[in-house]
Amino acid sequence: MRTIMHVDMNAYFASVEQAANPLLRGRPIAVGGGTGGKRSVVAACSYEAKARGIKNAMPAWEALRICPDLVIVAGDMNKYIYTSAQIMAQLRTYTPQVEVFSIDEAFLDLTETAGRCGGPVAIAKRVKQWIREKFRLTCSIGIGPNKLLAKLAGELKKPDGLNELWPPDIPGKIEQIKVSELCGVGRKLEEYLAQMGIRTFGDLHRAPRAKLVKRFGAVWGDHLWQMGQGKDDAPVRPSAYEEAAKSMGHSYTLPGFTTDQAEVKGYLLRLAEQVGRRLRKENCKGNVVHVSLGFGNYQFWGKQRKVEDYLDDGYEIYRVAERLTLDAQRFALRNRPTPNAVRFVGVTVSGLIHDLDQISLLPQKEDNKKVLRAVDAINDRYGEFTVERAAIMATVIEHKSGYVPSRSFRGH
Repeated sequence: MRTIMHVDMNAYFASVEQAANPLLRGRPIAVGGGTGGKRSVVAACSYEAKARGIKNAMPAWEALRICPDLVIVAGDMNKYIYTSAQIMAQLRTYTPQVEVFSIDEAFLDLTETAGRCGGPVAIAKRVKQWIREKFRLTCSIGIGPNKLLAKLAGELKKPDGLNELWPPDIPGKIEQIKVSELCGVGRKLEEYLAQMGIRTFGDLHRAPRAKLVKRFGAVWGDHLWQMGQGKDDAPVRPSAYEEAAKSMGHSYTLPGFTTDQAEVKGYLLRLAEQVGRRLRKENCKGNVVHVSLGFGNYQFWGKQRKVEDYLDDGYEIYRVAERLTLDAQRFALRNRPTPNAVRFVGVTVSGLIHDLDQISLLPQKEDNKKVLRAVDAINDRYGEFTVERAAIMATVIEHKSGYVPSRSFRGH
């Protein structure tokens, strides 16, 4: 018998935003599209919001009517993809048989490896602990003999659950589970099954195979009957391993055009700090800095420079980037009708080396490393930019970074 584990992150997008920003923790929040305003749609919401009646796909204006103190945060897919990639990489340390089912869930085939790691429950507990300590996130884990029962097991205990479901538990533990909870049963199929009086797993378990085959055909009818018996032969299809990152960058589209060079430099510094933070998290450094600026009429400018040292300090990255932007002024002057007006800023570091750190002969550089490690430790524990450079406190990138400073909550 196989041993399959299903890992499902709880309220993933919203939980990532809450983990990144301490001011959002414990509050009802919704992740929306666009600018995160009243015209957006709720893509995901926190458990605090769900408890107030907020649902996914609900218009933001309706969600705010139901829950006036709802905080709407625009989604940042770069952040969600980055976090997901780290979690999937950790899962592969237990078995190479990992199928990434979506950005926030995966199947693991532990049949060959569980015995060497203390069993599936022990592995599940270690996974949950690692995710909690690394990202301040929770997940629900289900364990069973196949993908169907493993996924159902996790659904029975949410959030932050750990549950097993094996053939002797059928249909007892899942008698009242709605058929819509079964993987592959969409709205239309749910309606067709309801017309046959099949609304729960228990109903499907008792449905005659011949009846299902007559209604849905030999292939789908037999597949539904197999599901009703808790059988699923679908293999865990390993996802291809991701290559080591070759570059890391952040970009931001400004709320409007600006000709204020100090404002542009503020965004440049904050983005460089974000890049440096990611590099240090991944234990990477790079020696090529690339800057992109967007002007009016959809005109973009970019330039890069290779430096002697490998960098992971956001301020050092910024100093290189700032010098590069001096060349952008000549380009901007040719960009009519809004010369020098900037709308887009991007910073990228490439030429990466991984897992290599040399001790500097300069005491000042070693002291700076200690400061960065201390700042990272604080921000890991209390949220991104809890400690930051005074020079960027006035530069707010709410919608792309998920960072919402305390001054944004005045009056709430």
